[in-house]
This record gives sequence, C-alpha cells and structure tokens, in this order.
Amino acid sequence: MQPIFDILFNQDATEPLDKVTIHTLRHTFESQLAIKKLMNHNDINATMRYAKLSKCSGEVHVNKLIQNLMNI
Repeated sequence: MQPIFDILFNQDATEPLDKVTIHTLRHTFESQLAIKKLMNHNDINATMRYAKLSKCSGEVHVNKLIQNLMNI
C-alpha cells in the first residue's frame, strides 16, 4: 500500500511528518470511530457533520484515497 500512497499523496511531501502512511489512515479511522461512540451516533455521517478533526488527522487523505478507489 505504501507505494500507492507515495504516488497519490507523497510526491510533494518533503518532511517525514507530512507523508501519508498506513498509520495515518488507521489513526483517522480510529479517531472517527471513537468520536462516533462518544457522541452516541448510530451513523458515522452524523458524527462527521459535527466533529472536525485536526488537519494532521489525515481526513483529507482518506477522502482522496476513497475518491481514487472509486474511479478504478
């Protein structure tokens, strides 16, 4: 997966912390599920309307990955 992330996200990343890794996506997924549970939502979409994660959470990268996968 990392070579795919490098092509999709890391071409302009110069700092290690700016690079998207599997851990970045895992962290975003786990954060969204934790917030969903804390807010007692039945649907993750309801959670995403109210909970804004920090930019470093990888949410933008997750959305880009999903868009790219849907275009395959």
